[in-house]
Amino acid sequence: MRTTIRNPWAASLLLGALAAGLLASPALAGARYQPDGLIRQATSGAPGGAFLYTFHGPWLGKHIYNATGAHQTAVEVAMGSTMALGTYYTFDISIQNDGSATDRFRVNATGVPSAWVVTYSRGTTNITSAVVTGTYRTPSLAPGATYLISARITLPQSSNLSFSVARLVTIRSVGDPTKIDAVKFGFKWTAMGG
Repeated sequence: MRTTIRNPWAASLLLGALAAGLLASPALAGARYQPDGLIRQATSGAPGGAFLYTFHGPWLGKHIYNATGAHQTAVEVAMGSTMALGTYYTFDISIQNDGSATDRFRVNATGVPSAWVVTYSRGTTNITSAVVTGTYRTPSLAPGATYLISARITLPQSSNLSFSVARLVTIRSVGDPTKIDAVKFGFKWTAMGG
């Protein structure tokens, strides 16, 4: 039912309150904020086209919310006698707005230093510095919208040692910083004597 305000003074008071932000619209008053991070294995390869595999594994983590990456972790495992300089593995990270209001999300990656080099990108744009310092933000995403970034693990030099690398990527709501989700990815390689 539509309400008509016939008193001009009451109408101007109502408009003034709305302008001052004293009255919240029903949509904003009940807004719910929740990021949802998903991750999957994507491609792997070596310099000079020695090999290139495009393997889009299943998305992990849909509607699972935690700060540890539990049940939303993608790990590549390999064994061999050596690995070529520049061998790499990539992972897709999808950031979805599972809230009821438009929101932005801050992205921060953490992990122990490793012999492997880990970089992050959005399309062809390198966003590694901002992701590592926790200053990277997505644009505004409507409820249900997604935003894709990529992570890449690269071996900087040939080696016969055992290596592993892991990174935790935390996604935090800007609208409500207490609402977070996290995904985890990594690589484990065990060198075999030959």
